[in-house]
Amino acid sequence: MALWREPAPTADDLFLASLADDTEDAPWMVMGDLQFWPASSFAHCLRIYARGHGLPWYVACMLPIRFRSSGSRRKQQLAPDCFVAFVPDHARESYDLDAEGVFPAFVLEVVSPSSVQRDAQDKLRAYGVLGAKEYVLFTPQEGGPSTLAGYRRDAAGPLVPWTAGPDGRLWSDVLGLRLIVDAGLLLAETADGQRLRSPEEEAAARLEADRARQEEARARHQAERARQEAEVENARLRRELARLKRELG
Repeated sequence: MALWREPAPTADDLFLASLADDTEDAPWMVMGDLQFWPASSFAHCLRIYARGHGLPWYVACMLPIRFRSSGSRRKQQLAPDCFVAFVPDHARESYDLDAEGVFPAFVLEVVSPSSVQRDAQDKLRAYGVLGAKEYVLFTPQEGGPSTLAGYRRDAAGPLVPWTAGPDGRLWSDVLGLRLIVDAGLLLAETADGQRLRSPEEEAAARLEADRARQEEARARHQAERARQEAEVENARLRRELARLKRELG
């Protein structure tokens, strides 16, 4: 009887096994304002949009994805700046690929000077092997144009360069949204050109709605007070008219 032997690890298995983890003390994990705010703002935009439209998305920002390369007992982790997975939306300490069963379909990295090589080479290969359908690289620049690039899975399987439109924008089939760069930020809009609200815009809209409701309540109160005053005055006039009729009568 032939003995079963575990398949020899592939080149991709060996690559994943040798890939350094994303940890808090890793130099490429340091983020300045130019990286942190676009990443967190974009994740919030997607989260607000998904919940407002009842989409089956789980949106995370800088959450570790834990996985195990083939033949390895040790779990490794990568922490994208933002990702979207089609799994139930609830709070997590990490995204465990064994438990979730599916790798996030959309992954974003905001590139910093210390993460250029890792984001553009190591993570591109890792996310392709692990199963991402779209991988976006946003490079913010202070005093210069911020850039947007991406890779998406083609019919044959691997991640290939994702060609932007003439305006430099990327249409995401995974999200059903157009990714754009404006004023140094990464934003998204629907097919009909409606921009997704940022957290600041969402807060401003709620504040404006509260002010409108308060103004409407104030107007109703003033109208009610005017009505009551008019009734009091009408009652006084009726009494005065009745008195005059009696005197003349």
